[in-house]
Amino acid sequence: MADIIHELKHNARILHRNITTGKQASLAFIKKNPDLKNLSDLEIIETIKRKHCLSQIAKVLGFKGWSHLSQIIQMDSVPIPTSERSELDYGKLLCPPRCMPYTNFWTVFYPEAKEHRYQTNGYLLTYGTQFLVTEQDYIETLGLAPKDPDWDLIERDWADPKNTEARDGLYQKLITHNLKDQVWL
Repeated sequence: MADIIHELKHNARILHRNITTGKQASLAFIKKNPDLKNLSDLEIIETIKRKHCLSQIAKVLGFKGWSHLSQIIQMDSVPIPTSERSELDYGKLLCPPRCMPYTNFWTVFYPEAKEHRYQTNGYLLTYGTQFLVTEQDYIETLGLAPKDPDWDLIERDWADPKNTEARDGLYQKLITHNLKDQVWL
């Protein structure tokens, strides 16, 4: 996971530099941060901190902020889901707006999602404290390859992967995909 965190911190450094040099696309991006939205460009340039950049990048990826992203991305072991509702908020990275048109199976109970995943041979993903089971088209729209060997290594189960390194690899690919072509970098 260190690679993803390193890449995101590198992107935050670039964003910070772009803001301090007045790049308009970067200024527009950072103004989406609620703490900075009412400031003028000059005020932002004078007061911007790296933490603002880290936070805004995390938010655009579907997390509440940098600490939330770090907690989820850097988990050494995944808490084993139970039959109770999940208290762990996985963020919204796996269900961006571009994937909303798809019909998926949604539930707040992991065992129910796991059973549906086995019945349909789908992909079990997380969204906040919920679980969803999707199909190949969704995974492609998400920005990942449905035939990626990492899916088999995690048994298509993001919430309880059999191989956390493989899931880390999928996180890396997805975040890289989501950040490519960003004009604010």
